[in-house]
Amino acid sequence: MIKNRIVYTSMAILLLLFGVMVAVLPNLGIETKNTEYSYETLVFNKSKVTTVDIEIPQEDWEDMLENAADEELKQANITINGKTIENVAIRTKGNLTLRSVVNSDSDRYSLKVDFDYYDDTQSLYGLKKLNLNNNYSDSTLMREYISYELMEKMGLPTPAHSYMYVTVNGEERGLYLGVEAVDETFLANNYGSNDGFLFKPDGVGSDLKYISDDIADYTGIGLKTNEDNIEDSKLTDMLDAINNGGDIEQYIDVDEMLRYFAVNTALVNLDSYQGNMKHNYYLYENNGVFSIIPWDYNMSFGGFNVGGGGMGGGNPNQMRGNTNKELPEGETDENADIPAVTQSQVGQANGEQAQGGQLNGEQPQGGQPNGEQPQEGQLNGEQAQEGQPNANRDKGGFNMLNGMSGDLMADSAINFSVSTPVSGTTLEERPLLNALLSNETYRAKYEGYLEQLATNYLTEDYIQSITNNLAMLLTSYQEADPTKFTTTEQFLEGVSGDNSLPEFAKQRSASILKQLSGELVVETSATAQGNMAMPNGDTNNEANGNQMQMPDDFDPSQLPEDFDPSQLPADFDPSQMPEGGMGNEQGGKANGGPMQRPDGMGFPNQGNGQATQETGIDKSTVLTATATFSFLVAALLFVFRFNRRGR
Repeated sequence: MIKNRIVYTSMAILLLLFGVMVAVLPNLGIETKNTEYSYETLVFNKSKVTTVDIEIPQEDWEDMLENAADEELKQANITINGKTIENVAIRTKGNLTLRSVVNSDSDRYSLKVDFDYYDDTQSLYGLKKLNLNNNYSDSTLMREYISYELMEKMGLPTPAHSYMYVTVNGEERGLYLGVEAVDETFLANNYGSNDGFLFKPDGVGSDLKYISDDIADYTGIGLKTNEDNIEDSKLTDMLDAINNGGDIEQYIDVDEMLRYFAVNTALVNLDSYQGNMKHNYYLYENNGVFSIIPWDYNMSFGGFNVGGGGMGGGNPNQMRGNTNKELPEGETDENADIPAVTQSQVGQANGEQAQGGQLNGEQPQGGQPNGEQPQEGQLNGEQAQEGQPNANRDKGGFNMLNGMSGDLMADSAINFSVSTPVSGTTLEERPLLNALLSNETYRAKYEGYLEQLATNYLTEDYIQSITNNLAMLLTSYQEADPTKFTTTEQFLEGVSGDNSLPEFAKQRSASILKQLSGELVVETSATAQGNMAMPNGDTNNEANGNQMQMPDDFDPSQLPEDFDPSQLPADFDPSQMPEGGMGNEQGGKANGGPMQRPDGMGFPNQGNGQATQETGIDKSTVLTATATFSFLVAALLFVFRFNRRGR
């Protein structure tokens, strides 16, 4: 009996120790995940809202808000889910979105956190850089998140992403979408190597037209990695192949790019290579073969100048903001949001300009930082009525609410062409896409991926399941958000109903299937695809014969400060525009200091406001623990049966 008691006692102690190891140790902050890229689950946990607490000298924070357009780096400490990383760099980020917030009554800026700026050995579970996107222009707060989810479903390398609630020096800043930066860490994690060449096209050459065999001529295809070995890149060979009929399979991952363009087309994401701005994507060359990496989807679901949506119109001098800013060494501008000078596809065959406000009119007060209604504009993105040039504009020349809800169900978005999936340009002007769709075999694959999306992922039921889950997760945070751009009611409109993302998915997927079967034919023309008008421009400009024809390499930063499009002659040639920056002063100052939380509005689900530590147990740990537990149980059963036989 003594021996039996000793055995039982020993087994009980082992079980107790096992329970302590599994249940207690991870919550004490001991990292049990033995992998270089554990940030994918420890930082970007999609089942919860991650807590991000920033500590920064108050004078530095106020200076950052007061001079947000400078994007100056500040030193700070950051705590994410209870884990503190000291001595990190933080700055405001963006381009059009940044400029628009600067010129509004809000100080809700997107932020970039650089964990290894001061110490290149430092990271957060392997993560080197984190973007905190402010969900500008998206009242649903879900467009970018869902877009990345669909990219993942289609097997594309996609930045890690999840929602985060941000505080600065103890004051709440609100609900953001955290997105992994596309950098060396991302490349190594997704491609197994970061020794290749990462390009961020945005400017001359970003349409991927062949210019010459001198890579220096492609000034808009920025190289972000491996700069010292640029002569080894096959970029010009790839461009020659897609433009001049070479073997494109030698240079590009055809299947991956077909999946990418299928998702982009299905989501009507036109602030991209498929739009006239030809940006918001990365190219990664690994062993001479190019892959495409998705980026920046807050304007998907037809949010970019389709059917009256998009970023709205504004003073051309506000287009790029501080385009001549100097970023710190090693920094890139991932959020170069430039408003399209483009035309809606369906119903615009005669080159008529989009409806909306005037180019040079006065601006309204815009959205208030706490989600209050503007003085004159409409909350749901309704445009100013004809003849009211001063309505629905913020003081910086940009309507903050225009495009935030917009006409999500516009026919031009729902029935966006799948056979000629470009906006404000032609297929011939987008040689990568044209090379793929000109090949019958590739086009059949592309259409097959579109059908897969329309029947499996971009469906009412699938998107509804995502929006329902996100509504349950985010609503309390959105309600408490002191700097939000829009109301909780607008946020919930995107979850379900006649003007929701699931309804968009229902109608868009039906349109895709009808177009693929030939039941629906979407008419396109060179005029409709090629002519470009200022977004939400003055429809009366047509009478003056001043429809602006912009070249494909149009750079809004070159517009002079006193530029007035209404004075342009009918034979105006934009390629002759004078060089030089905009020289535009800030139209307004952001409020200094962090926002105060509303009275009686507690920190959602956080109790005393302390960050909760994320449990980090990976699959191998779970398997090991399960095997160990099973062994212990089996040992107990064996001892029990042996004891009974002994009796």
